Amino acid sequence: MRRPGIQDVGLAVCFVLLAVIAFRPSGVVGGRLREWRAERQVLARYREEWTEAAANRRSVLGEDAAPHVIFEFSDYRCPFCRSSHETVNAWAASGRTRVVLVHMPLSDRSAQAARAAICAEKQGAFARMHDHLMTNDDWEAGEVDWESVAVAADVPAGTRLVRCLNSPATTDRLARDAALADRWRITATPTFVSGRARHVGAASDGDLEKLIDP
Repeated sequence: MRRPGIQDVGLAVCFVLLAVIAFRPSGVVGGRLREWRAERQVLARYREEWTEAAANRRSVLGEDAAPHVIFEFSDYRCPFCRSSHETVNAWAASGRTRVVLVHMPLSDRSAQAARAAICAEKQGAFARMHDHLMTNDDWEAGEVDWESVAVAADVPAGTRLVRCLNSPATTDRLARDAALADRWRITATPTFVSGRARHVGAASDGDLEKLIDP
C-alpha cells in the first residue's frame, strides 16, 4: 500500500482549509445557511400572526369565504405592482383567493394614493378606487383634485373622501401597515405572502399558484 506523500497531505490540508472558509459565517455556505435560517424565521412569524393579520386588514379583493388568502404589499406607483394588477384581480374574482392589500408606499405621492384607497374602503369602494389608481395617472402629477379622482373612480362621496385623507385614523392605518411590513421583513414591492411562502416581484398565475399549493 502506498504511504501518503507530501502531495497527498497538502491536498488534504487544502480541502480542510476550503471547507473552513466555505462554512464560516462569512463564507459562501455559511452565508447561505444564515439566509436560510432567517427565511425560516420569517415564515414562522407569518404562520404565528396569520389569522390576526388577515382579520384586521380590510383592503380586500375577493370574497371573505375564499379558501385561500394572499397578502400583497404594494405601492401604487410601482411598475411591477401595476403589471401584476390584472393577474391579481383575476385571482380575486375566481373565488379561490382573497387578496389582502397592505399599503407600502415608497414616496409621498404613493402615500396620498394609499390614503385615498383607505378612505374609499371606508365607503365600501376600495376595489373601485384601487383599480382606478392602478390603471390611471390622473393622480400622479401636479396638485391632485382627489374629489375629481373619487368621481372618476365611482366612489360615491368624494367630499367625505377628501376630509378623510389626512385624518388621524387614516394615518394610524398606514402606520399599522408599515409595522406589519417591518415585522414580516418586507423590503420590496410587490411582495406576495401566503401562510407558507412568499414571492417578490411581478407575479404570474404560476407564481401565485405556488403560494397556495400544499
